[in-house]
Amino acid sequence: MEDILTTDNPQDAAASSQDSITAEQKQQEMLQHTQETLKQTPEETEITSEQLSLRKRLLNWRTIVPLVIVIIALVFFAQKANINPQKTWASLRTANPLFFLAAFVIYYCSFPIRALRWRMLLENVGYTKDNGVQLPGFWKLVEIIYISFFANVVVPAKLGDLYRAYLLRQEINVSTTRSFGTVLAERLLDLIVLLLLFIPSIIISLHEQLPHELELGLEVTLVAVFVGIIALFVLRIAREPIARIVPERFRPQYYHLQEGMLGSFRRLPTLSALTILVWLCESLRFFFVAMALNLIPGDPLHILTATIFIGLGEALLTIVPATGGGVGLVEAGMLAMITLFYHGPNAANLTAAAILLDRTISLFSILVIGLVVFLIAFGKKASKQTARQPQVAKPLTVQ
Repeated sequence: MEDILTTDNPQDAAASSQDSITAEQKQQEMLQHTQETLKQTPEETEITSEQLSLRKRLLNWRTIVPLVIVIIALVFFAQKANINPQKTWASLRTANPLFFLAAFVIYYCSFPIRALRWRMLLENVGYTKDNGVQLPGFWKLVEIIYISFFANVVVPAKLGDLYRAYLLRQEINVSTTRSFGTVLAERLLDLIVLLLLFIPSIIISLHEQLPHELELGLEVTLVAVFVGIIALFVLRIAREPIARIVPERFRPQYYHLQEGMLGSFRRLPTLSALTILVWLCESLRFFFVAMALNLIPGDPLHILTATIFIGLGEALLTIVPATGGGVGLVEAGMLAMITLFYHGPNAANLTAAAILLDRTISLFSILVIGLVVFLIAFGKKASKQTARQPQVAKPLTVQ
């Protein structure tokens, strides 16, 4: 019996070996298929640099005309509100520089947190070493996100979000549409967390005295969130029926976008925690701006909830893609929100000073520093491309 148990059947061993080879081949084929899917494929029509040219978008009449109209409207309403430039400047000079520096620092702390979150979203959709995709380094991701913010400031329609996916493709040659799906998933997370922080801050700071306009805006935002959540469920359940509706030449983009969005929602507790940190940085920015000017009276809890409400309300206003950086709409909205909490002497000029300080951080610093980062990044890229080009040997001349 022992001999029977220990003696190998040559045919069984050969069959076992053949099964092992077949399984290994299948595993290799599956891995290769995953890598090819994640990488750029010829069949997929990707967005080109010409379509995302910031210079062309910035000089386009669709960008310039709304911006000019908004600036004229801001000047008009500033005059109607009796905002005096000299008194506003005097209020700015009284601002506490340490609080302003704290606002600046805490706002810029949000970018590394955003990079950590985006890396996690990208890994969730399969951009990992195991699948043959080497993501850029951490600070390169921070740079890409910062340049996308710069693009959102200089041109409308939230072009920077799509530009971020395009920049990632330039780095590691992956699908723009799949990467853009992770950005859309990130935006949905942002909106949900914004509401979870925004609504309690309204209840605590304003109690039940909500203006009709603010209540209407909140209802619209809630509807947008529910529509987004329902759309995700529909995408998951009816993936193939929707694919049949999509024209055949756009189906690769559809599949990549669907995989990018739905595949992103793994490790949700960690993603949610990072998103909360991002928006705490955003709201605390305005808290320190208000502290620098002694803008909002009351106890510390009232000041904190009021500034969180204003800071997050400002972020919600930037969602509307009318102008680059939300210029015009954000300032008008902030003016309306601040006047809910401050009616003291010199209120108009102090409010204008607070808006200018806050927008110096969230708009002008992105515009100036972002331009420098943009030029340096693309200067390095151009030099690398030049270095990769083969050198043409000069013909020898006989003297």
